[in-house]
Amino acid sequence: MLPGTTIAHLRLASFAANVTAELDPALAAIKAQGATGIILDLRDNPGGLLDQAVAVTSRFISKGNVIQEKDINGKITTLPVLKNVPVTNTTMIILVNQGTASAAEIVVGALEDAGRAKSIGATTFGTGTVLVQFPLSDGSALVLAIQEWLTPSGKTIWHTGLTPDTVVALPDRCSPAIPASRKRHDGGADPIQR
Repeated sequence: MLPGTTIAHLRLASFAANVTAELDPALAAIKAQGATGIILDLRDNPGGLLDQAVAVTSRFISKGNVIQEKDINGKITTLPVLKNVPVTNTTMIILVNQGTASAAEIVVGALEDAGRAKSIGATTFGTGTVLVQFPLSDGSALVLAIQEWLTPSGKTIWHTGLTPDTVVALPDRCSPAIPASRKRHDGGADPIQR
């Protein structure tokens, strides 16, 4: 909880294999503490596993799709939210920046398209493809995009990123502040400099 408020700051640094296992108890704790709002912080989240993006999104919306996958022939396959998982209805916003990429962009796009949350920050990175590695005989490899990710409403992510509902740019030489990391021993807040 942010000190002196009923707002929870929930930061996901990546979409590694254990993120959902760590998210469920965090959401239970947020509920137990009586949070009236959640700030979902996906700044500088480089993404990770698609199944974790689907699972995380499914903790915030109970119906609809998480993402569309379009293949080279234009065929679209949708990935729906998971059923029978705990879903929180607490009001939320999402913090994003140029470092929000891949699986993090999937979550942002799904929550925005569902009308579940608005985003604040800077346009996301724009990683919207499924890449497959093809090993070559000399030990090198060729990495090719075989599918493109679209938000549930069909917005393209690749190369364009997702523009937040409210654009807020950080001043030069400043990094995103994480509330727990900004406390000084004297109770003041230090500016975070690059």
